[in-house]
Amino acid sequence: MFGKKSSTTSLGVTTQLPITPPAPPANPSNTTQETENVANAITALAVSEIPKLAATHVDTISFIDSKLLTSDFILAKQQLIENMLDQVNFEALEKIPKEVRKLRVGDMANTLINNINIPLTSAQTALLKEDMLNEVLGFGPLELLMHDPDVSDIMINTHKQVYIEKHGKILLSDITFTSEKHLLNTVQKIVAPVGRRVDERSPMVDARMPDGSRFNAIIPPLALDGGLVSIRKFKKNKMPLSQYIEYGSMSPQMCKFLEICGYIRLNIVISGGTGSGKTTLLNALSGHIDVGERVITIEDAAELMLHQPHVLRLETRPANSEGIGEIGQRQLVRNALRMRPDRIILGEIRGDEVIDVLSAMNTGHDGSMATIHSNSPRDCLSRIENLVAMSGVQIPTQAMRQQISSAVNLIVQIARMRDGARRITHIEEVIGMEGDVIITQTLFGYQPGSMDERGKLTGKFYCAGIRPRFLSQAQYFNKEKEMVECLQGDRF
Repeated sequence: MFGKKSSTTSLGVTTQLPITPPAPPANPSNTTQETENVANAITALAVSEIPKLAATHVDTISFIDSKLLTSDFILAKQQLIENMLDQVNFEALEKIPKEVRKLRVGDMANTLINNINIPLTSAQTALLKEDMLNEVLGFGPLELLMHDPDVSDIMINTHKQVYIEKHGKILLSDITFTSEKHLLNTVQKIVAPVGRRVDERSPMVDARMPDGSRFNAIIPPLALDGGLVSIRKFKKNKMPLSQYIEYGSMSPQMCKFLEICGYIRLNIVISGGTGSGKTTLLNALSGHIDVGERVITIEDAAELMLHQPHVLRLETRPANSEGIGEIGQRQLVRNALRMRPDRIILGEIRGDEVIDVLSAMNTGHDGSMATIHSNSPRDCLSRIENLVAMSGVQIPTQAMRQQISSAVNLIVQIARMRDGARRITHIEEVIGMEGDVIITQTLFGYQPGSMDERGKLTGKFYCAGIRPRFLSQAQYFNKEKEMVECLQGDRF
């Protein structure tokens, strides 16, 4: 019974336990008690031998009263959705006026629910009817998440798991789909109105939802375990630059400085990682463009909401089902240059359009803005170089860097930090060339500290106290004095 043997603990980890056989008991009547003591010692030793495992706890959030989610309710919902998918003619339903459509779907829901022979409470029946209305008239289980203003991202990992991002934290929700067929049907409802499709021939799709949210889906056979969906929600109320101070994302001096930089027509590139808030910051910066300027925005999915009266919005178009008709950002940038713009705002630099953007910045379109994926201001410049090189345009490295240094005036680096907050980590001026190297200098920055007891990252925004080279441009717009005052904040 004892000796060197394998013992499997409740955590499923098997360890080899060198146990010395115990001496025979002096009193046979105590055999049972001593055996239990030895067994407890073995268990304790086994647990102590297990390597420390990474935490597997996931923060969760509930959108539905857990008391309603009984096994009967889940079974009834599954039957209801299967019956609905088989009996509802969605194409015919779309032709009916919206008010009449809701009444008919409500009547149909009552009929289908009454035909389900499963005992339900009145609250469960009401929830079941609401779910069906969402299924037919909306996007099913996603409706609750789409209407929550605090949810910024929705991440569906097959029909069994739906994660969300709320206040910068990723949480597991209690929202699920009944089956993969249910999830795929919801995906088709989202992409069909914008002329997209997703099937085995085209298992990946990008689309813009009716409210402007960015939608991406990938299904089997590329997704091995089931459909995967990512939704970046569109915020109707765009955050002004001043609100960044309230959230602790920048200092008042940094905010005032960026307001002036947007006004005096500097060419600005906003750099950051995925989900760091680049587009939100770009929209906030664009709020300080003069109302008399003609602005053209170019995006993959239209998200920018400029309040100036003279704004022209352009959006790329993917290829159709036959693989033709694609219009990319480079074609739109070239066309925008023929539309007499004062400024061009590019949603994101990600390909060969970088050539035309740099040309526009160098040929009289001062004040142009764009975002780019990179981890630091230096990486931002390197990524622009790489995109130019991958575009196929043959240009000497020296000439390419010279063009980049003369086109870009300012790099604003934003990052999502470990406490979930977005912060401006660098405001970097591009000075020019020194030999073969592009020279930059940090005007403002952020030095992170440790986490406090509330789970917030401590740190300090600082001003380097350096007078930028573009101070003469601020003087041209009568903003020199205000800019100098911004640069007299606390130095690190």
